[in-house]
Amino acid sequence: MATLGPGVDSLDGIRDLTGAGMNVARFNFSHGSHADHLRRYEWVRTVSSEMGVPIATMQDIQGPKIRVGTFPGGAVLLEEGTEVALAPGEGTGDAGRIPIAYLDHVDLQPGSAVVLADGMIRLEVTDFTGGEARARVTIGGTLRDHKGAAFPGSTTDVPVITEKDVEDLAFGRELGFDLVAASFVSSGAHIREIRLLAGSKPVVAKIETADGYANLDDILTEADGAMVARGDLGIELQLEAVPRAQKEILTRTNAVGKFTITATEMLESMITSPRPTRAEVSDIYGSVLEGTDAVMLSAETAIGAHPVAAVRAMDAISREAERCPEFEFSGQGAEVHDAAPYSSAVARAAVETADRLGIDVIVAFTESGSTARLLSKYRPRADVYAFTPHEATYRVMSIYGGITPLRTPIHNSTDEMLTFAERYLLEQGIASTGDTAVMVAGIPPNLQASTNLMKIHRIGTQTDGTPKH
Repeated sequence: MATLGPGVDSLDGIRDLTGAGMNVARFNFSHGSHADHLRRYEWVRTVSSEMGVPIATMQDIQGPKIRVGTFPGGAVLLEEGTEVALAPGEGTGDAGRIPIAYLDHVDLQPGSAVVLADGMIRLEVTDFTGGEARARVTIGGTLRDHKGAAFPGSTTDVPVITEKDVEDLAFGRELGFDLVAASFVSSGAHIREIRLLAGSKPVVAKIETADGYANLDDILTEADGAMVARGDLGIELQLEAVPRAQKEILTRTNAVGKFTITATEMLESMITSPRPTRAEVSDIYGSVLEGTDAVMLSAETAIGAHPVAAVRAMDAISREAERCPEFEFSGQGAEVHDAAPYSSAVARAAVETADRLGIDVIVAFTESGSTARLLSKYRPRADVYAFTPHEATYRVMSIYGGITPLRTPIHNSTDEMLTFAERYLLEQGIASTGDTAVMVAGIPPNLQASTNLMKIHRIGTQTDGTPKH
């Protein structure tokens, strides 16, 4: 996944990112105008059509980002040991008084921590009355306009959808984004609110607060996927707890059959450097082995000096991780829990059969994409080619790890589907006559029915297994 922005602000730039391995284009609505997003959206659709590859588009709404106000000259120095007033609002402050949006929605107590500027500045509340607080600076630094504020350990009742989000979601619905990422959610009810405005498209829950992490199970009952948003999560939790939280979020989300994204600082050094650090390479590699479907670039592509190199590096590292012997389903005998348990059982049987028999190709036919999603969850070693007649499904499947989405005409019988897939595999040089593929589908065709068919098919034979003449 690559975030679009000024760093790739051209049709050629989108082509280059796609050629380097971008499967999902993220549109960050915390920055840029609707005109900016419209222009880039149209470029993505043009490139996808020209290159014949699916590119999913994800609208990432800003949500109720808690930020400080402004300061004369754009910044203020907060010295360690000094005391400052914290006031609700978004006005102008100074070294003695800091305005913070939504502060009146935070339950602060004496001793509560206040973290500013992505964790670089820390305060401790000494008094909180009438919606305003007094706090002592425990770690000082320069605080700039509109920097973020967080309150580790404190409960909040900040509204999950802002007026800006409502406008942005209406714009995104009209434009036709494939996915919506919801910021700062802390309950399943928040996902339901966003879905009412987002429409029928999949909603990704960004897990970036301690409340969201604590209520993950409730969130996953409503969301279609989860993003480990390590930036804000690393402020709300102790830094040393973030790797454990990441592993747990990925494991629990995969266990219920939802897709997963890992984000923030994955190739941070490549904002300025043409090469990643070894620690970044290990981070991406480890995230893939832990079960993430997608790894996401933010500033690296949005404003970085080497966006194409960053995508190329991310692609190469991810592919190398998939070749590791430890790249496998980690369910320890349990099946992926899904609303369609028969579909999950068939998907697992297909993956295990391909692995056991050394079959390199799995073919799936899907209406909604759920067959491909479930196959992905079982971490197949075989290449999975997922055929669908629906454009929206074709694009959304781009976010499922290990899946190659493909378009197919509507077929009237299972025999037609298998014949079409066989012809495609042969024409593309993916398989040769006599090779074996695992075929997975829901029958009857053209219905959003449960996945209920698995067939071990030898290329170049009739559907009943006899040689073709």
